[in-house]
Parts: sequence; structure tokens; C-alpha cells
Amino acid sequence: MVESPGVATPPPFAKEGFFGLERKKRNRTGEFFMFDSGILAKDLIRDLKSEVDVAYEIPDETYLFWLSSLEQLLYSEFIKEQNKITVIDPPEDIINIASVYTPLGESPVRFEDIHTIYADKVQLIKSTVTSGVIFPKTYYKLGVDIGYNAKNAKNSGNKINEIVIVYFVRPKVKTDGETENVMLPYEFIDLVKAKLRGEAYKFCNEDAVAAKWLNDYNALLENFRQWLELRQAKFGM
Repeated sequence: MVESPGVATPPPFAKEGFFGLERKKRNRTGEFFMFDSGILAKDLIRDLKSEVDVAYEIPDETYLFWLSSLEQLLYSEFIKEQNKITVIDPPEDIINIASVYTPLGESPVRFEDIHTIYADKVQLIKSTVTSGVIFPKTYYKLGVDIGYNAKNAKNSGNKINEIVIVYFVRPKVKTDGETENVMLPYEFIDLVKAKLRGEAYKFCNEDAVAAKWLNDYNALLENFRQWLELRQAKFGM
């Protein structure tokens, strides 16, 4: 049985941060799990389309695809916000990853999103299949699912009562710009705009203008990385 964190849909939580207004959505337990700019994707796309001077119309769906791709990249490679899911009375040896439900607004967990796994509070070590089936206290990728070897995770040797999966959060892939917000800090909307402008000009084969905006994006990305580092936990992993 999977015990997924319950999630309400309140307005974005806002607080005054070091660089101004910082927003994150929170679930019912009060845990922060994603940034929320408070800006609808449709409004961002509308503004971009009024600013980008290209020879022909680029569909909203294309901008939405670029925006989703950017969010996935930034959360996976830079933001690395953690959340956890507890599997009560887990099946032995293999956890069907499709049965692991994430909170509303998050993408489904992939094996590549997993940061670590605990079996009854004993941390398992990520390994290959070959090592995992032999050595205890390990977990490994088995197809798209999670294989694990929790032998000796409890001194008693009894069946594992719960598995805790700690994973890196990603926002769900956008399908409706009318109702979905840009899930990045408000302070870095210019980073999003620079990337999408660059993609738009590249799409229309205007490489010189595209390069200018993508260079701006790369500079803002470095600022974003430093901004995130200032907010990282000082203790823990």
C-alpha cells in the first residue's frame, strides 16, 4: 500500500526571500515542494508572442512544449527539490514504480529521480542489478521498476514494514496553459523568457538572434544556480 502525501490546491504560498518575492507551493503537511511564479503559462506565452518578431506564427502548443522542457531540466539538474513517499507493507524485492503516486502537480517518479531509499529506516545503497541481487541493503533499476535487497536491513530479519523513497521533484508536463502556472521562481521569469525567445528564433532559422537570447539565458542560468546554492540546506544530503 502506498501512502502518498495528501495535497490541497491552495493559492501559492509566498514569503519575502533574499531576492524579493519567493513562492513555493506547499502540501497539507506544510512541506514545500515546488516553486510557483504565480504567472499563468498562457499569459507568459501571450507576452512572448507579442515581443518575438518572426516571419510566421508559432503555435501556443510549441511554446508550452518548450516551457515544460525547460521546467523539467531545471528541476532535474539544478533545483533538486526533495520529497518522499512511504510504501507501507511493500512487496518483496520489487516495487512497481507506476504504483508510486506523487502529489498533485508533480510528474510521476522515474527511477532516475530517486535520491535514496530507506527500508525500515535503514538506508539502501544504489547498485547494479548484478550486485543488488547478491549484496544486501541495496536497490537497483529493474526495467522501469525498483528492485531492492533489504536482507539484514532489520536485525530481526523479519519482513520489511515500510519503504521510504526520497526523490527529486519535477512539475508535471504542461498540457493546458490556460490553467497551469510557470513553476519557477518569479525572480527568474526573465530566464524563462530568454530561453523561449531563443527557441522561437531558432525555430524560425534566425540563428544570430537566437544565439543572442540563448547566451542571455546561459548567463541568467548561472545566476540562478548561485541563487539556489545560497538556499541549499547546510546539513544533510
